[in-house]
Amino acid sequence: MHNNQDKKEVSYYPEITKFIEAQIKSNFKSKGANINVYWEIGELKTKLKKIIEEHPLECKCAINLANKVPPLSLDIFGLVTNGIQFKIIILEIKKRNSVGLSEWSQLLGYTMVADASYGLLINVDSGASQRLTDILTFEKDLSKIQRVKQEKNEITEHLLGFMEWNSLTKNFEYSNLGELHSISALTDKLYCYFEN
Repeated sequence: MHNNQDKKEVSYYPEITKFIEAQIKSNFKSKGANINVYWEIGELKTKLKKIIEEHPLECKCAINLANKVPPLSLDIFGLVTNGIQFKIIILEIKKRNSVGLSEWSQLLGYTMVADASYGLLINVDSGASQRLTDILTFEKDLSKIQRVKQEKNEITEHLLGFMEWNSLTKNFEYSNLGELHSISALTDKLYCYFEN
């Protein structure tokens, strides 16, 4: 039997995505709505096109993003769609004693370049550094980024959060850090988007 200390962060990808997907789908089902979630690991542009090719009826709404997004290597991304609209979730998974501002900055950059609405920084079996905790506690606008897209003069919003994954309980321990402080907060945002 392997000790969790020896496991690499990539080995936690399946259980984390499975948990998040189950929570999202359960939330939508309880409200009488239906969505699909498709996960991929690695380069966004290529893998997004792959999802669309494999599920054209459900995912063709994301083709414009797949065509314009630059190549970008990600830990995990999810395409959430009802077949008409979609949202992208980025998961940055780490397995460190603590994660700090550099990991948060990486997530923020990836989220903006990918034009993703949601980004989660997840540390396996450990929390955030005191510095990052203080920053996210007192600088709330660092987890709710709004930017104006000049070509359409529209506002795009990127919501971020930090969570700790407990590899023994296979569940999240919430830190209340960021706009997406829990999976429930994420699913509520998704539900509001798809139902409007």
